[in-house]
Amino acid sequence: MSKYGSAIVLGLLCALFLVLPAGAAEKVRLAHDDPFPPFTVYKDGRSEGIVIDILQEALKRVNIEPVFIPAHMDKIQDLLKAGDVDGLAFLGINPERRKLYDFSDPLVITGGALFVTSPNPSPAGLKELEGKSVVTPLKGPLAGFIKNQFPKVNVMTVEDYPAALKTVLDGKADAAALNPQVGIQLANQLFPGKFTFPKSVFLEVPLAVTVLKGTHAALLQKVNEGLGSMKKDGTYAKILEKWSSR
Repeated sequence: MSKYGSAIVLGLLCALFLVLPAGAAEKVRLAHDDPFPPFTVYKDGRSEGIVIDILQEALKRVNIEPVFIPAHMDKIQDLLKAGDVDGLAFLGINPERRKLYDFSDPLVITGGALFVTSPNPSPAGLKELEGKSVVTPLKGPLAGFIKNQFPKVNVMTVEDYPAALKTVLDGKADAAALNPQVGIQLANQLFPGKFTFPKSVFLEVPLAVTVLKGTHAALLQKVNEGLGSMKKDGTYAKILEKWSSR
């Protein structure tokens, strides 16, 4: 290579280092359910919620910048399977999903609970609903559990939480099986005073960062590292406290 060619190559390398600052954060695309309050919601042009706060802090500690992409809960897993995102900000962990996905450590623990119209009392559990109809989102983690563990309950599926609540309100199902925090927030927003809120959960469900099985193991390891650091210094507890007071 001539001295002029060497000079050109050297110049290009120098320019590259100027464009890419040392220590620049790696970006990852994480899709999230919208709306899914208080965990995630897209509002005024930005994503917010308990999970968003946790992930922003956890990933900042490991030099990763999350790019959050809101999507309808009926479509979010399709985005991941198509490779349009690197992972999901969260998905409820259950045995069926473990066959398809890999998960980080849990970000939060939630569950499945039963919503009935007011002034009916909250059911003590699914056993009480044998011979009756329970509606739940098709892409959620609860339909399979109910069918397997309570085969005498008639399970109906719809596309999302508002549709499940409306199905009960219209008298087409006896109860809705939903995440309790999300169900309460959406019922208050969409149908205030129309539902009796659950007093307990019938199933605990951990929510965790999710990737396709066999991919992005390093990302999950980084999430766990950042999450562990947050829990150790008390930041994690402060985020949960902030949202519980809202």
